[in-house]
Amino acid sequence: MTTLSETNLRSICALALSAGTTLAFAAEAQRNVSQLIPRGPLPYRVHVFEDYETEIEKRWWLRGVPETNNLAPSLFDSIANHRTCRATATKDFDDKMGDPKKDLKGVIFNPVPGPPMGANTRLSFRYWLQGTDALRVQIYSLSKGYHRFLTLTNLPQGSWQTAAVDMTQARRPDGRGGPLSEDERIDDIQFYITPEAELLIDDIVLYESAPAGEARPFPRRVIFTGWFDTGKQGAGQEWPGDFEIVKHDPPLKWKAARSVTDQTTGQSWIRVHLRGRRALSEVTNLCFHYRLTGNGPLHVILKDTTSGREWRNTLLDVITDRWVEATVEFKADTNRPVADEMHFLAQPDAQLLVDDVLLFER
Repeated sequence: MTTLSETNLRSICALALSAGTTLAFAAEAQRNVSQLIPRGPLPYRVHVFEDYETEIEKRWWLRGVPETNNLAPSLFDSIANHRTCRATATKDFDDKMGDPKKDLKGVIFNPVPGPPMGANTRLSFRYWLQGTDALRVQIYSLSKGYHRFLTLTNLPQGSWQTAAVDMTQARRPDGRGGPLSEDERIDDIQFYITPEAELLIDDIVLYESAPAGEARPFPRRVIFTGWFDTGKQGAGQEWPGDFEIVKHDPPLKWKAARSVTDQTTGQSWIRVHLRGRRALSEVTNLCFHYRLTGNGPLHVILKDTTSGREWRNTLLDVITDRWVEATVEFKADTNRPVADEMHFLAQPDAQLLVDDVLLFER
């Protein structure tokens, strides 16, 4: 009769334990499986983005480290890709329904100051995977006080990919609680893999999908997004600059930026500081919603306060007394243009409201 040595028995137990762990991860990967979707055209609103090219929001990189090797191919005409984010060891941020003892790797970004969502929240990102074909995408609800997640499976490995998911498909681990809904404020955006795998994440964009009929393409690069629904205005706050944050008149909800008087020129203006110097493109687009009470024109300026350089555009045929969308274009006249401020200038006796600001490369 054949017997097992103690060494062989230990080896078999170790293999069984390893297989059990792998099977457990495989079983978890099948929970709330979701499918990739097209990113769609230009979003109605970009809630938050992170491309890891600057360190403006570095304090909100809760997991992951900057990576300068194995970079994603540049999607932009005028700006090279310099950095991405590599997943690092973590536990599940869901300490209520997740397993706090399980080892994971993750990239986690905190979109301060907790934007409210629309009815059709989407998430776009680029990723590189190795050692697994499954990725868990998780988001925290400030309004509800719990996490929701969705799982992507059968993903390509060993090459950079672009992905988009419908975040209204995310659910709590127990399946209850319903989908991410309109006006729900969110916090951490989380990407998890198993600890033996590798993950790189870049170009995160959390956005509200485009309305019907939108034909403009999804931005190749987001440079700045400004909405004023949450957070405070002023130096050292989430929205530095010269303006007032005011509530929308019904039926609109949440808030907008309202002009104040420029004490130097006497003009009515909104000066939005970009919280740091941001690289512009050879051609940079600015899309925003505005409501002007009074006469035009409306001047729009991008400015680099360090060098004093400015890029200007003017809306001559303004529409007054109702909310409208406008898009202006800035063409760089220097190499490596940067800006740290955005100005909206109106006549001295005019009142200007601005919302849903998106600075981007088309």
